[in-house]
Amino acid sequence: GIDLDFYKPTGQKRNERFLFLARFSSIKGADLAINACKAASASLDLIGDTSITNEPDYFNACKQQCDGRDLRMVGPAARGECVMWYGKNFCFLHPTIRFREPFGLAPVEAQACGMPVIGWKKGALPETVIPGETGYLVSSEEDLLNRIRQVLHVGISDKTRERCRENASRFSIQSMVLRYQDLCQEAIEGGW
Repeated sequence: GIDLDFYKPTGQKRNERFLFLARFSSIKGADLAINACKAASASLDLIGDTSITNEPDYFNACKQQCDGRDLRMVGPAARGECVMWYGKNFCFLHPTIRFREPFGLAPVEAQACGMPVIGWKKGALPETVIPGETGYLVSSEEDLLNRIRQVLHVGISDKTRERCRENASRFSIQSMVLRYQDLCQEAIEGGW
């Protein structure tokens, strides 16, 4: 679960930049986020670790596509800095087409900070993102591009940002502990 006292809206004025925040591994799709934002004329900040991926060529290829202005490669960030990025950027991109994300903390952390998610319709994202309410689920690169354009055109309401926070509360530390207790009790009582 996530700590909702730590991951929360910061009250900063939001910019119109999209955010990619994940380790720089090809399975996380930073290149897809870059390509889609380029095609949509959208700005993007890329945050992520390179030390555990063992894919320096992938990171360098992504970095070479960044111009330092519209597409900015920031690199690694501490947890507190991540909250700052979640709190000031516009919308979160999680294009994990090459990977069935088993849970995906970053999309839930983003929602806890009031940031909707555009992510791939596979893995756990259909369980953690409510389509049309806390973000959008896409199934192709063209769909990703169209959603980015749509969000830029329509914008994101305060109600959507509040709904993101509500949705993320389902995955709070407290909620997760209570659910584990329920499952343990069910197992003890022979329900398995």
